[in-house]
Amino acid sequence: MKLKNKLKNLPTSPGVYLMKDVKHKVIYVGKAKNLKNRVRSYFQKNTGGRLYTEYLVRRVADIDFVLTETEKEALILENNLIKQFKPKFNINLRDDKTFISIKLEVAKKFPYPKVVRQIEDDGAIYFGPYASSRAVRETLRYIHDTIPIRKCPDNVFKTRIKPCLYYQIHKCLGTCCGLVDEVAYQGLLDQVILILKGKQEDLVGILKQQMDEESKGLRYEKAAKLRDHIRAIEETVEKQRIHSLTFVDRDVFGYYMTKNEVYIEAMFIRSGNMEDIATYHFSTNHNVIEEVFRSFLNQFYSQTRFIPSEVIIPVESADAKLLEEWLTEKKGKKVEIIHPQRGDKVRLVEMAQKNAENAYLVSRTHEDDFARTLETLKETLKLRQIPERIECFDISNIFGKQAVGSMVTFQMGKPDKSRYKRFKIKTIDQIDDYAMMHEVLTRRYKRAVEEGDLPNLIMVDGGKGQLGVALKVFEELAIGNVDLIALAKGRKEGKVSGEGIGEQIFVPYMPDPIVPTPSSPELLFLDKVRDEAHRFAITYHRKLRDKEYYRSPLDEIPGIGIARKKKLMKCFGGIEGIRNATVEQLTGISKIPSKQAAEIFNYFHRSEAVAVKALN
Repeated sequence: MKLKNKLKNLPTSPGVYLMKDVKHKVIYVGKAKNLKNRVRSYFQKNTGGRLYTEYLVRRVADIDFVLTETEKEALILENNLIKQFKPKFNINLRDDKTFISIKLEVAKKFPYPKVVRQIEDDGAIYFGPYASSRAVRETLRYIHDTIPIRKCPDNVFKTRIKPCLYYQIHKCLGTCCGLVDEVAYQGLLDQVILILKGKQEDLVGILKQQMDEESKGLRYEKAAKLRDHIRAIEETVEKQRIHSLTFVDRDVFGYYMTKNEVYIEAMFIRSGNMEDIATYHFSTNHNVIEEVFRSFLNQFYSQTRFIPSEVIIPVESADAKLLEEWLTEKKGKKVEIIHPQRGDKVRLVEMAQKNAENAYLVSRTHEDDFARTLETLKETLKLRQIPERIECFDISNIFGKQAVGSMVTFQMGKPDKSRYKRFKIKTIDQIDDYAMMHEVLTRRYKRAVEEGDLPNLIMVDGGKGQLGVALKVFEELAIGNVDLIALAKGRKEGKVSGEGIGEQIFVPYMPDPIVPTPSSPELLFLDKVRDEAHRFAITYHRKLRDKEYYRSPLDEIPGIGIARKKKLMKCFGGIEGIRNATVEQLTGISKIPSKQAAEIFNYFHRSEAVAVKALN
């Protein structure tokens, strides 16, 4: 009755609706130009055979809504709420990686290409975005190989007193040491900008003119270098060029859909050049492809990224005009959402479609190969289950200090970082890896047994000793149908011969360890899991250690927070300068209140202050 009343009294305004299940959990978020018409359409008897609608409605127990002034505001709010609630039946684009861009601070003296993850309104020129760091590395490597632009960061640039190796091998002109003037450097910078804008043909024309001038001046060595430079650029252009009638910035999307999965391929074209490509894979949650793309595009462009002039898509989108308006507003220039019917743009979509299908085939091949690896692992180690979900543990400490434990989870061969856990050792204050492992395993599986959240396989980093500790925890917690192994690193027997023992896998109740072939897929996978657990533990250990090592005496003084501590360190150059400062200097130079200045002075001169007080 409550739901019926809400449906009956829905407003006709634009807004966002949140569908909830019987546990009041948000399972779907949608936006509408007219809330009443949109929401009630879900509950009509004739849904046009839309299976996902029927599947969703059966699970809806309540609906909340938020009114907005415009449909565009509803679009933005929908994206924010999807990120917040991560509803089960929405397409949830987990694009946590912020796309990388290349930044040129053209207003500064002798700028150089920087890799950044945020595009700001700071007067700099940005190029990209690039979906992977690989693409950025390749672009910068190409620039540095062909143009002797500055390479060193600001902190090195300011302090260097003689040219580095790049100058010796003619990859830099010695900018840091004043060996090139700003006019000549600007010429190099112009070449970099042409490459990053994809205008290599313009650059080739400029270089050919320079080559002719050098040749006429009988400077044949310089002319030959320019000739080689031109050839390198032309080869790169030929590899990158996508033949198109126009060279505008475009994002082209394609998809490949299976039963309940979709692979979406994004091709990033800048001035006719294929800059990068990215693949997105997620469950369709019974949605039709039009709804998948509508939601995908809205979430894709809600994040901070470069907005092209054209967005080319393989299906019609109900939000196309709305998205055009929104992106045009964000970019400050006209943006078009295009579903092409003929011509070059159709061929671009077909290319994206083929890449999406290839991504699916590669993924299936990998999954099939890995399924065989898990089967072999089960047979080799005499496991009771196929280890589809593995939890691996490692301990990290230095002489027992800041000891931590880590647990990583791999699901069907892929790291499931949402299940990673870190443990700060609480009960052991000495070097005892066995006791530490016992504490970590007990803390993890005491709760896991209660919640019925046990993996197929538990792996500990170590030999028989660590395996024995894990078995003891199994007995104490009455853990039954879970496999257990310990993986011990190989070691060399002799310094001269180089011979030794390879990786060893210890299995409960087997007298001898299993020594798999070093290059076997099974061992390589277990090594990958163990190394990830070690990396995760080391990262946490370093974090705690750095926190301890970087503690300052100022942390002990009440009223001195992070901001004031930074200000004091900046004004006096360090702790020693603060220690030697008078109260008047503390208040005058750093502008902190006199009360805090007196507390700082007294903290560093406590014994002197006590003596003075006694004399008075």
